[in-house]
Amino acid sequence: MIRKAVTRRSAVRTSVLDVADALRLEANRSIADETRSELGQFMTPPDVARFMASLFRFGERRIRLLDPGAAVGMLTAAFVEAACAHRDPPESIEVAAFELDPMLVVQLEKVLAACRARCEETGVRFSSSVVVGDFIETMVNRIEAGMFGSELPSFTHVIMNPPYRKIRTDSDARRLLARVGIETSNLYTAFMSLASMSMGEGGEFVSITPRSFCNGTYFRPFRHAFLSTMCLSRIHVFESRKVAFREDDVLQENIITYAVRSAGSPQSVLITTSDTPAAPVSTKRIVPFEQVVRPSDPDAFIHLVVDEDNARLASQMMSLSAGLPDLGLQVSTGRVVDFRAPDHLRLEPGTDTVPLIYPCNLCDGRVVWPREGQRKPKAICGNVATQDLLVETGFYVLVKRFSAKEERRRVVAAVFDPNDCPTQMVGFENHLNYFHARGTGMPAALARGLAVFLNSTAVDTYFRQFNGHTQVNASDLKKLHYPARSVLERVGRASEGMSFDQDAIDTLSRRLFG
Repeated sequence: MIRKAVTRRSAVRTSVLDVADALRLEANRSIADETRSELGQFMTPPDVARFMASLFRFGERRIRLLDPGAAVGMLTAAFVEAACAHRDPPESIEVAAFELDPMLVVQLEKVLAACRARCEETGVRFSSSVVVGDFIETMVNRIEAGMFGSELPSFTHVIMNPPYRKIRTDSDARRLLARVGIETSNLYTAFMSLASMSMGEGGEFVSITPRSFCNGTYFRPFRHAFLSTMCLSRIHVFESRKVAFREDDVLQENIITYAVRSAGSPQSVLITTSDTPAAPVSTKRIVPFEQVVRPSDPDAFIHLVVDEDNARLASQMMSLSAGLPDLGLQVSTGRVVDFRAPDHLRLEPGTDTVPLIYPCNLCDGRVVWPREGQRKPKAICGNVATQDLLVETGFYVLVKRFSAKEERRRVVAAVFDPNDCPTQMVGFENHLNYFHARGTGMPAALARGLAVFLNSTAVDTYFRQFNGHTQVNASDLKKLHYPARSVLERVGRASEGMSFDQDAIDTLSRRLFG
């Protein structure tokens, strides 16, 4: 199949990327969707690979490249093309490619052979090794060997599209990572951590990954460890979730990270955006590092502010005077995990039940219960077994923890009004966050004002600067700055009886919050 493609293009030299792309498409046709999802790996399209390779500076004369999760070798092919086309090509390129799937190794070997031929044309010495097996296990063993005196691998360059899949706390991978001090909950950050640990000082690192590592408590240990050894230099954001892996129908907010192995903090970070990997860069900002990772933030959230309008918005949000403690409020995750309490759930309310509120009950800024057509259980038994899952009725503000992948809004809030739902106790399902005052309700005006603020376009836009996935955690809501309590209560009184129309919310927010 590949030979025919080469023959048809005999008048023009077939690039290594052409070879890799033909093999990628061939492999994609032979791999079941279930297998791809199980491995958490989607092969890199050529335009993405080409863009990633263009970020390297190629200052090293002798390059030692690591490509973990190499698949057919698309990223290595792009790297070799870029290195050979550079005005001052390196003297040598040595590639270490890791691949778990034996079926892909045949294609990978063909791509590496094409890389060798391309390097020979340019006078660059080329060598490669393919490790067929688990990258985590192999690298942990090598790192541990280095702790006892053996020479650690020291890569000058890393290029990677790591697998994306959660790691169970009781898994072999989690135990292996713990042996070298890595604490993380996803394969992609595990790969990033191991790769960075295996680089020499000044080594260049480029990855395409989900943006979700930028915030949240699960990724906090990873952020601290990664930022302590790697200097962020550039982050590229795609303006659409659909473009990076569109052929595989993957809807994911991806970023490309360029970093350099160094113990010092960078002075600034270049943040760029484009519609697609092949399109010209549409926005470009050089941002002081302390605006990307704020020194006062113990969680080390990574803020990606892509233009000046968003920068002004971030400044305005940070200038708000109150945190949740100043408001006398806390935010928690709903206590009812339905699959853990199936014997206590009821499809319809009864004399021995209390309302159970799901995300589907949030409608235009208020809670509608019961709701016609609701497939989820409408109630939970109120008894000794469930008493720790319930809260006393009162005014609460509820926020969806998960939004649909292409839902217009990331932050969706609603007021639970006890007058709409007469009850002594109520249950909030685990896919909701709820704002409360030490476990009980809050004043009505404060609840309404808080819901207006959270539903404003300004909050939603600002939230997306550091939240790169569809989950809204209680920890994220704790990070927000809020208007003073008196301002929120004034907004709440002004919004009483108001339809939660987005234009009305934004108009009221601008008038009272500034």
